[in-house]
Amino acid sequence: MSEQLVIRLGSRPEQGISWLVWASHNQEVIASGELANAESLPALAERLGKRPAIVLLPASEVVLKHVALPAKPTRQMLQALPYMLEEEQAEDVDALFIALGKLVQQGDKYIQQVAICQRDRLVNWLSLLQNAGFSVTKMLPDALLLPFESTPCCIQLQTQWLLKQDSWQVSAIDTSWWKDYLALEKFTSILSYSPWPENMPISAELATPELPLALLASQLNKHDFTLLQGEFKPKRQASTRFKRWQNTGALAASLVVLYMVQLAFANWQLNKEALALQKQSSSLYQQAFPSERVVNLGRQIQQKLNATGSSDSPNFLMLLNSLQSNLANLPDFTLENLRYDDKRSELRFQAQAASFQSFERLKSTLEQAGFIVEQGALSNSAGKVQGSIAMRGKV
Repeated sequence: MSEQLVIRLGSRPEQGISWLVWASHNQEVIASGELANAESLPALAERLGKRPAIVLLPASEVVLKHVALPAKPTRQMLQALPYMLEEEQAEDVDALFIALGKLVQQGDKYIQQVAICQRDRLVNWLSLLQNAGFSVTKMLPDALLLPFESTPCCIQLQTQWLLKQDSWQVSAIDTSWWKDYLALEKFTSILSYSPWPENMPISAELATPELPLALLASQLNKHDFTLLQGEFKPKRQASTRFKRWQNTGALAASLVVLYMVQLAFANWQLNKEALALQKQSSSLYQQAFPSERVVNLGRQIQQKLNATGSSDSPNFLMLLNSLQSNLANLPDFTLENLRYDDKRSELRFQAQAASFQSFERLKSTLEQAGFIVEQGALSNSAGKVQGSIAMRGKV
């Protein structure tokens, strides 16, 4: 998929949640926002179409370690990993979940990357998301997605500073402890993607400021690690076969009845949409020509088009006609304001739709029809998405 939904959860359900829809093909943010707590997740799922989600956990909730193995790992050796780590953990290993990262070979030694988190918390996080309507495809600690070359790098996300010191060493430090942490670590250099606070023990090299989730999302294609392993691995929906009815005649009759019902409903729905579209088209025409009365809309538009003298000119009526045709497939799309710039041959309009996807579908359809389309910022209000779009013909 070219679009990815990224959700960054808090440590506890009552904490704030950040989300972002990321277009991986052009590295752009489509939409983003903040939720007050986990109770708002179902509303977000409804707004975004209950799409698959990549989930980021606070790095403070996941411990990343390197485990030296006595030999090349076998299945039995990996199953014994929890007990190899038992002495290092304050909790019972049975209460922990251990996910495997990369296996690194150094000479004749083998180093296994592992990620450790509380099993109950992982279960609770997944339950919150699944009950809200999300299908979780990937889960990993947020700071792991920070870019890393050779210098430790950091970014501020909500009330924490995320820090990455090497490819498998990350931290999340509360903002109130950040200054003391830096004084203890005594870094010789550090790269910051957020404005650097005053009176810090060290100076930071400042990178181009980034929206935290956008920076993390841009690194997703460089990481194949996920906490969703073993018992938590996403289950593929098994394909099912339709059961054959013993009475073939009853099956055929039922299918015919169902088809006729669907056909009647589709015909009724199309007629309803056609009336709504005709009303909307008449309204658009009267906005452009307030002194005229609409008698035969199709003929009147054609007369205006013929009067332009050149079908190659991307004038107002041609743009309006194309917009009208493409809106026929988007019944949830409502135009609120329409303006035409003659110098730029540009038609700009404000609109309202039920979801972000409606704006994306209209933009994609118009571009496929050969128009240059610019989409403005989108906002959500009272369960409806509002935004602006400008379209013009190619020069």
